[in-house]
Amino acid sequence: GQRLRDDAIVSCDSGTVATWWARQVPAKRGQMHSVSGTLASMACALPYAIAAQVAYPDRQSIAFVGDGGFAMLMAEFHTAAVAGLPVKVVVCNNALLGQILWEQMALGYPEHGVRWEKHADFAAWATACGGLGLHVEKGNDVEPAVQEALAAPGPALVDVVVNPDEPPMPAKVKYDQAKGFVESFLKGQPRRISIASTVFQDKFEQMK
Repeated sequence: GQRLRDDAIVSCDSGTVATWWARQVPAKRGQMHSVSGTLASMACALPYAIAAQVAYPDRQSIAFVGDGGFAMLMAEFHTAAVAGLPVKVVVCNNALLGQILWEQMALGYPEHGVRWEKHADFAAWATACGGLGLHVEKGNDVEPAVQEALAAPGPALVDVVVNPDEPPMPAKVKYDQAKGFVESFLKGQPRRISIASTVFQDKFEQMK
């Protein structure tokens, strides 16, 4: 958010990535921000960003996506490359369908069918399409990669591996949500120790 121009058009995909967009990419006067109307239709960000770049060729067009949403329409990055559209894509790559995972837990069920075994290499895909692909696994490398992508003359993609156990905690946790969270742990939620430690660390950071 700090690196975007005042005329940037930001298109966000659906899922937990919408939470991080809302919290970490503050809108500035003069910018345009879009997300799917019902906050549920996945894969909208990249087509939105391509359309925005065509409609406003002189403005900065960004797609902020999760790996699940991007994978559904990733061929559209090739469209951007063939058309010479300087769209920039940031992928939050956590190797899971995050929104579904946390909804399952909030309902009291251990996660099911939402993770895959390894992170897809979307940077390699971007390079294969003829664009710039950057793969990031360390926090200190995010900002330089974002700056390089924004400065690229053509389409660019920053593939950022993020913590899959980072919950998009609501501002106020309701009783039913907390109850469901605990029940999912008791029923055998995988990686519950890692999830619990991440939640504890987040709360500790908030108290500093």
